[in-house]
Amino acid sequence: MATVTTVAALLALSSCKDSGDKPAAAPAAADNQPGGVNADGHSPEPGNRTASERPSARAGERAGERSPTPTPEAATSSAAPSRPRSMAALGDSITRGFDTCSPLQDCPDKSWATGTSSEVNSHATRLGLPANAAFNNAKTGARMVDLPAQARTAVGERVDYVTILMGANDACRPSEREMTSPATFESQFREALGVLRTGLPNARVLVVSLPDVGRMWETGEDEFFARAVWSTADICQSMLEDPQSTKPADLDRRQRVRDRVVAYNAKLREVCATWQHCRYDGGAVNAQRFGKNDLSHWDWFHPSVAGQRALADVTSKQGFTWG
Repeated sequence: MATVTTVAALLALSSCKDSGDKPAAAPAAADNQPGGVNADGHSPEPGNRTASERPSARAGERAGERSPTPTPEAATSSAAPSRPRSMAALGDSITRGFDTCSPLQDCPDKSWATGTSSEVNSHATRLGLPANAAFNNAKTGARMVDLPAQARTAVGERVDYVTILMGANDACRPSEREMTSPATFESQFREALGVLRTGLPNARVLVVSLPDVGRMWETGEDEFFARAVWSTADICQSMLEDPQSTKPADLDRRQRVRDRVVAYNAKLREVCATWQHCRYDGGAVNAQRFGKNDLSHWDWFHPSVAGQRALADVTSKQGFTWG
């Protein structure tokens, strides 16, 4: 395991390096046409799958994914919910704004969900919530097994609105064999949603799809400092180990990690669909093309301030329309 001093030195070097990036173009899903229209000619709608998550996706087929049978309660109400007066954000380091202010540190002020920074324009800011009405219960390093406890905290806060972005650390493990199984992932998420459903029956819940960690690899694998930090800090080695290797075994490993993320997103969609107050983002974040400017140049993995702003934008568009 690398020492903190070594990691910090690499991060300091990386932060001083001018990447020479041009401003990132407006993000667009790989399978979408300009203007937000999918290749099949339909605009993505909240709660609907993107083309990458439809049954043709290999991971869905391997996982035996079937479309959920909606319960009577799962019918979508046509009336817009009233504007929330409080919210809680559940998740991991992404929701904590990790690496947006300083290396290896949380910075919740720049969280896509509850941040107060005008640079991000978070959900809480868009809702006009005061700082004492927006709770960030996320924890850096958290996995889906930790979500039920975070949900119980939200119940105690008696909030009207909950965002969930959890699961990247279930795929980003020290090795591929340590990834959480889809069945376990589903069970843990179902338990957490049950906590919210019982404890906050009138709250609205937005479930955000997991980013495609393979795109993080594609964005940084040609950057020397990215490769150095990934290796030294043991970042997401299930995907990022030996990042420039073109050996069939490494190509297959990376694809299996991407497939696992697709399988996780299918479970998020299925379970969310069983509760009328739960909305899945339709795979919008998974389809988001994060460019170099959207990643922290300290670790080339977590979202930068620009990346947090992109998350706030895309999730707001695919989230609730408030009354």
